[in-house]
Amino acid sequence: MSFSHAATNATDVPSVRLGSSIGSGKAGWPDVALLSTVLALLLVGVAGYGLYEPHEAHFAGVAREMVLRGDWTTPHLNGAPYLNKPPLFYWMIALSYMLTGTISEWTARIPLALIGCLGCMVAWDWARRLWGVAAGRAAAAMLMVSVGWHLFGHQLLIDLLLAVIYLASLYVIWLITLEPTRRLYWVGFYVLLGLNIMAKGPIGLALTLISLLVFLGVRKKWDVLKHSRPLLGLLIVVAIVAPWLIMIESRHPGYLRYAIINENLKRVVDRRDPPDYTGVKVSVGIFLVATAGWLAPWSLLLPQIAAFAMRATAGRAGNGTPAQDEARVRALADGKTLLTIGALVPVLAFLPMPSRLIYYQLPAMPALVMLAAGWWCGAGTRRIWQAGAAWTFTVTGALIFSAGFWLPHQLDQIPDLVAAPMTMTYVDDIAFTTGVALLAGGVLLLVGRANAALAAMTAVLALSGLLAVKGLTAFDPVRSSKHLVEQLRDQVGPDCVWVSEGSKEIGASAGIAFYLGNDRAGEPRSVLVMEDDPERRPPAFPGAKPQYLINQAQLAELWSENKPVLFVTDFLRSDWERDRPRLPAGEKHIVPQTDGGKRRVYANSSAWSLIERRR
Repeated sequence: MSFSHAATNATDVPSVRLGSSIGSGKAGWPDVALLSTVLALLLVGVAGYGLYEPHEAHFAGVAREMVLRGDWTTPHLNGAPYLNKPPLFYWMIALSYMLTGTISEWTARIPLALIGCLGCMVAWDWARRLWGVAAGRAAAAMLMVSVGWHLFGHQLLIDLLLAVIYLASLYVIWLITLEPTRRLYWVGFYVLLGLNIMAKGPIGLALTLISLLVFLGVRKKWDVLKHSRPLLGLLIVVAIVAPWLIMIESRHPGYLRYAIINENLKRVVDRRDPPDYTGVKVSVGIFLVATAGWLAPWSLLLPQIAAFAMRATAGRAGNGTPAQDEARVRALADGKTLLTIGALVPVLAFLPMPSRLIYYQLPAMPALVMLAAGWWCGAGTRRIWQAGAAWTFTVTGALIFSAGFWLPHQLDQIPDLVAAPMTMTYVDDIAFTTGVALLAGGVLLLVGRANAALAAMTAVLALSGLLAVKGLTAFDPVRSSKHLVEQLRDQVGPDCVWVSEGSKEIGASAGIAFYLGNDRAGEPRSVLVMEDDPERRPPAFPGAKPQYLINQAQLAELWSENKPVLFVTDFLRSDWERDRPRLPAGEKHIVPQTDGGKRRVYANSSAWSLIERRR
């Protein structure tokens, strides 16, 4: 594949033409090869590690119960309704289970890989239309190897899906500015609004509409709304959203109120009951640092991206008529403005919210990467900015490479890494490969080989990404109960009762239920969860209390019966002196296990006798 050299003339713009595509050049076999590589990179390793808790196990577990129950309306987890998310992501995972005929980690993650690849395809096509085929290839390759896209392309979270829908919405808005009267574009926009709601509720809708209104105001394009067909849009959104909402509300009265007030309005001001996501809730400063981290290594180009975004789009006559040239320049300016707004809105919208999580800015990533690709491929690049990028990459690459020698020794006291020591074997290799990638890119930029620099960087960073997936595999004992359950499941037998202490992270018991599999009747096995620990309160969804919740008195009665019982502690506990497990009085045994991370497993006398006999 090839990437264009960066231009040195401040007035240079790519050759563009009006028509079905603004940018120049047609897609060919290099594009097919690149996008195939994107998909392969996102798929590699997805079967190699257990479901991380609580997020991955929650999504994979709900989708599993959808398939086993044949109920695609009410999300269930651990045998009871689980009503905190819209169903689109659950449906995608459940469909993967059905199409493959297998319920497993890798079939749960296949939709995520496809979503990540789709995001790269949208970025590729839009950048290609804006600045030419080389920019499209650059955008896809840069997004593919960025830290956040690769990491969240391997971890089940709705936010990557939201990011792709948001990017597609921005793209369609740009197409609407080119042809406001074209009904197909408006239909596509309204379909995406409906999918936003079905993916993550009002927040996705808000991000898109805010971006649209800011764009129309900045570019003074309010007349576009004359062609918006609002009645058609309302009908489309209602047709997508209303059927499921009506069914879920009829089955679980109070769901809409709960979802709107507790899951959205209260979450915005960090008053959701019970509080959750304590492990990934961050300050404003950490949120901004994380934004740069997810965008890395292209966050090193933030000064160039900012200068490129603020610089007016220049034009030249080319082969078109003056009217065509003027329309082309307007289209390029609209695209750059829309991408800038798309990069800023997801970051600025969450900054004032106390409930901001460390990955909420993910929808900003594709727009930032596309602007970086536009700058890199010569759409108004100055030589001084190229030199600055070259030295930044070179110096940063040298520092990261050197970290491979000293960083592992600085990290070996972190409790999570102590619980999964194999993780440390990949830290130095990731540092070395990342450092080499940046060094190669910096040196090649210094000698004016922008094309080779980007190709070398993305290739070596792809290798670094594969090593990072190995790191996820090594770290999974800390965040996944897979090995723990597999180690003990056969020892205690199918009649053993598993009790989870619970966690501040809602859904943390989902992994145990997922890996316990089905009972003798083919029904999904469930895990009992403590309900009266003030530190670990479960959610109170509309409707009857879930049958899996038990209190201390019920645990004590169960513990003393002649049936095997295992008690699994909170996977996030760090203070065992102040916050001790609330176990019943009487005989209890700590079960030796090697792959449970910071968890401890306690057995009653019946379970312990089985373990002793079968070890």
